[in-house]
Amino acid sequence: MRNSKYYSPLDLQQTTSPNRFLGMWRMTQGFRLTYLTAIAGLALAALSKTLTYLVIRKLVDEGLAKDAAIPIYYFALVFLALAAFESTFTFVAGKMAARTSEGITLRLRNYLYDHLQRLPFSYHDHAQTGELIQRATSDVDAVRRFFADQGVQLGRITLLFIINFVTLLLLNAKLALQSVIFIPLVLVISIVFFKKIEELYGAYQDQDGRLSAALQENLSGVRVVKAFARQAYEMARFENENYQKYKLGKRLLLGHALYWPVTDIICGGQMLLSFYLGARMAIAGEIT
Repeated sequence: MRNSKYYSPLDLQQTTSPNRFLGMWRMTQGFRLTYLTAIAGLALAALSKTLTYLVIRKLVDEGLAKDAAIPIYYFALVFLALAAFESTFTFVAGKMAARTSEGITLRLRNYLYDHLQRLPFSYHDHAQTGELIQRATSDVDAVRRFFADQGVQLGRITLLFIINFVTLLLLNAKLALQSVIFIPLVLVISIVFFKKIEELYGAYQDQDGRLSAALQENLSGVRVVKAFARQAYEMARFENENYQKYKLGKRLLLGHALYWPVTDIICGGQMLLSFYLGARMAIAGEIT
């Protein structure tokens, strides 16, 4: 595959690995510094957000007193500065993540096109065109979405948890430990859910490929279908493939419909418990 000014050359066969995360990491070759910059931007944005809460603590404890040593407008300026830092770092992270995702998918599309051009005729004689279209469009777009959004959001959530938990641990270890009581339960539910969703999504993608293949075959062979009066058969076949996709899609959405509300309820319960325990500790004078 020819070189491009938009990405460094890479034989994508070298990225294959039984470990999917390792394979995805290998795909970032040439973009790793850019992607790490995006993650660093998210870390700084998360740190700015955490510092905002610490400034609120300082304001409530000392800034609202009549004889406060620090004028209240100083706190306002600090809030504005932290908000500006958070916005700037979030923008940088988004820009770097977009540059990484679009560069990787550009290289992947060009590689797939080049690879398909070099395959022997016997392969194309037996391969389903709809399946190839599915792999070259939906699957490539799934890779783009992972690097553009899901990967950086995973990093953002991890960094937010680490920074906030460490900060709370330094302020009050007892309250910090009480605030993560339900975390193991959420992790177990998430692992079970994502294993199930992985199976359902794979089946859904395969069925989508079969549906695309059926459509492509009928569009390219419409004269043959009409010549042999197979319209009713092909319509029934397409409707069956479409219905199978509908059933798999419904199961996939049902899994999401169950997972997110359940975890939201658990996380909401954790927040209520943390507020309750924190309020009791504040009343008892253990924290300010």
